[in-house]
Amino acid sequence: MKIANVIHESELVNHTKAEYINYFNAAKSYDNVNRSLPTLYVGWSFMKACNPVNQIIQNADILKKKIITDELYWEFSFKESKASHVKGVDKFAALVPQFYFSPKYTYINLDPVFFQLRDIQDLMDVLPKDITKTYNYKNEMLYVLKDGKISGMDLRMYEFFKFDIAEMLKNIKSRTFSHREDPDGEFYQTYYKIFPNFELLK
Repeated sequence: MKIANVIHESELVNHTKAEYINYFNAAKSYDNVNRSLPTLYVGWSFMKACNPVNQIIQNADILKKKIITDELYWEFSFKESKASHVKGVDKFAALVPQFYFSPKYTYINLDPVFFQLRDIQDLMDVLPKDITKTYNYKNEMLYVLKDGKISGMDLRMYEFFKFDIAEMLKNIKSRTFSHREDPDGEFYQTYYKIFPNFELLK
């Protein structure tokens, strides 16, 4: 799964390539990349040369590495600024999951106390009628996705308040288009290895 682009002309010094990033070691205009992915140009002069007719890029401020929030960034090449280059490329790679996922999804914790959910029917009343996806992490957390909104339910808390968890899951699954069980957390670990520093992964 690739969730970002890095476009560079010269070597990325002291940078370990991340498997979730597309690396293009060639001149490439911003119009010719997947613009739904956050993109980093490495090299101020290189970026300008790649995009001669793009007014947003041509008018970019050299003092600001962010050109379009969550979409387009730039960093100095090693030749232009050694210290900035090494830190900047690694910083972008670390922040990519946030740039990619955060604008697309909102999260809410469906706490039964805060939302005054007394029983399964109360819960079903606040959940979408048609659910796109659900994910059950180790029978501890259930996540429900619909229209970019994720609702999380701590199943241990619901159990503490005497909810019938099996019945609750059955009712939610009946509304769900796609469901994934992750009883031992293996699916989560697969993505944790790719995005170890992304605090919103689970």
